[in-house]
Amino acid sequence: MFDELDKYKSNGHFFFSADDEILTVCNAPKNGVGTYIVYALKGGKIELIYIGSSGKILQSGHKKVRIGEMCDRLVNGKQYGIKSSKI
Repeated sequence: MFDELDKYKSNGHFFFSADDEILTVCNAPKNGVGTYIVYALKGGKIELIYIGSSGKILQSGHKKVRIGEMCDRLVNGKQYGIKSSKI
């Protein structure tokens, strides 16, 4: 399942637990565009939780950076009306 991801460039990862402050542990780029994948480690098993993106690549090949960039999307984004940092 995870072999499919090998064809994409990876710029890092971070671990986040209920005791952490996401702003402190998030090492996502403060600028640029990309896709992010969130997994949960529960009982020794990996579960896909969320797939999101920040910005896009235009047909011209130029990057269109979304307001707030990727780090901000992870730290301050909302899912189901609740801030990511509170989920």
